[in-house]
Amino acid sequence: MTGRTGIIGAGHLAGYLLEGFHKRNPGGQVLVSDRNPGRAANLADQWGARTVAGNQALVSASDLVILAVRPQDALPACRALAFRAGQIVASAVAGLALAELEPAVAPARAVRVMPISSAALNGSPTLVFPGHPAVVEGFSPLGRVHVLPDEAGFTAASVIAAFYGWMYALADETIAWSVERGVPPEVARPLVMETIRSTADMALANPGEPVRDLLDRLATPGGITEYGLGILRRNHGLGAWSTALDAVLERISAR
Repeated sequence: MTGRTGIIGAGHLAGYLLEGFHKRNPGGQVLVSDRNPGRAANLADQWGARTVAGNQALVSASDLVILAVRPQDALPACRALAFRAGQIVASAVAGLALAELEPAVAPARAVRVMPISSAALNGSPTLVFPGHPAVVEGFSPLGRVHVLPDEAGFTAASVIAAFYGWMYALADETIAWSVERGVPPEVARPLVMETIRSTADMALANPGEPVRDLLDRLATPGGITEYGLGILRRNHGLGAWSTALDAVLERISAR
């Protein structure tokens, strides 16, 4: 990464980011600060980061500041700090619009980002708006960076972070179902997770082909895929996903 990166916050997301940064650049030292010095120190020890005495010290020493705190804490924390021109504040706070963030971090430049927990494995698709070379470079060690053309698109794409979490629920349900019907647990878990990974791998390996076409080739007439899909559709199993996506979008847009 170019310049010094600091993370305000020491929760789960900060831990995932620090782990990913450390794996790509073990010798680099990301700064971390939090209201809980013990938690920040634990993360620093685990992932080779460096703690600083308070958020202002972190801001003063950083070129890229990543904001990874709870939504209700974000603006009060920023308003208490003195930022400088040429600095970038990348907010990973869901629902915090640029119009709210910009005055709180002026004269620094405000950018919205949305990484997910797989940043720890350097496999996070990270959303960015507006695009900035330093932000793209800063987050690229964590996985592929997707720059959105406008804030409305960024907000809508942010909902996919919730979808990411729901995939664990779907996997858990399917694993439990398998075990209840006699599949050994040591087989059920990797079988389900490898199947989910294979779905993504096939779609990513064929970027020019609509995902629906990949499905249609599997859902042959009279086959088990088609049969099960019919039951899901009749019971609004797929439509419920869109309903949930709409509900999350409405919630984060209402801030």
